[in-house]
Amino acid sequence: HHSNDLPWRGKFKLDYISIDKSGRLSIEDLKRKLAQYDGNVKLVTVAGASNVTGFINPIHEIAAEAHKYNAFVCVDGAQLIPHKQIDMTYKDDGYIDFLAFSAHKMYAPFGIGVLVGPKKAFEEGDPDYSGGGTVKIVTPYDVKWDVPPHKEEAGSPNLMGVVALNSAIRTLKGIGMKNIEAYERYLTGYALQGLKTVPGIILYNGDNTRDRLGIIPFNIEGVYHGTVAEALSQKSGIAVRNGCFCAQPYIQKLLNISPKEIQSYMD
Repeated sequence: HHSNDLPWRGKFKLDYISIDKSGRLSIEDLKRKLAQYDGNVKLVTVAGASNVTGFINPIHEIAAEAHKYNAFVCVDGAQLIPHKQIDMTYKDDGYIDFLAFSAHKMYAPFGIGVLVGPKKAFEEGDPDYSGGGTVKIVTPYDVKWDVPPHKEEAGSPNLMGVVALNSAIRTLKGIGMKNIEAYERYLTGYALQGLKTVPGIILYNGDNTRDRLGIIPFNIEGVYHGTVAEALSQKSGIAVRNGCFCAQPYIQKLLNISPKEIQSYMD
């Protein structure tokens, strides 16, 4: 996803883990590159689940491999967290160092983001955003930052957003994440069986309902994706998302679009 790609560009030296033929993250490529860089990788950051295919990444296995080389692991949990419980306990080498997600993905209002990590990781250095509430002392010549989390929360806090997120989390926990996971798996299987009867349909993530979320990417052979989306919306009242889902490099690989084709389009 672009939000776990673009912010790192221009600030750090990056490398990307490849995907296999099914579109899943290649753990073998991860192992190979960690060994290749031999301890020089400082952070492995990965989506908990894809918002394109719904594939759930084995985040604890990834973390265990990264920790062998003393790298931190950050999970972009925006797509995963409303569908599956994420364990951050330090019970083995597969623990998660950092977890980020958005409140609106958990059915709370827009405007709240969450970053969970060890407190000591935020104690040193300057905050990304500075302003009111982030400091202890300010002089014309120096600044003494407040302790975490205060130094990372500039300005007036979105109190209503925090309250709403708390309510959303309680609601999901009340339903039970296992119950949500099981029911969504049933709905996904039901939808897949129906979609497979549609003439000319192209499904991109198979029919296995495990290790994936209830996302079903598809095309209709010979029909522009925007036309399909418009027809479903206008004629049948079915809302779908069409386009590249803010994950263009992933889409390019899934559709086997060559670098030459991409460059010709950009030109």
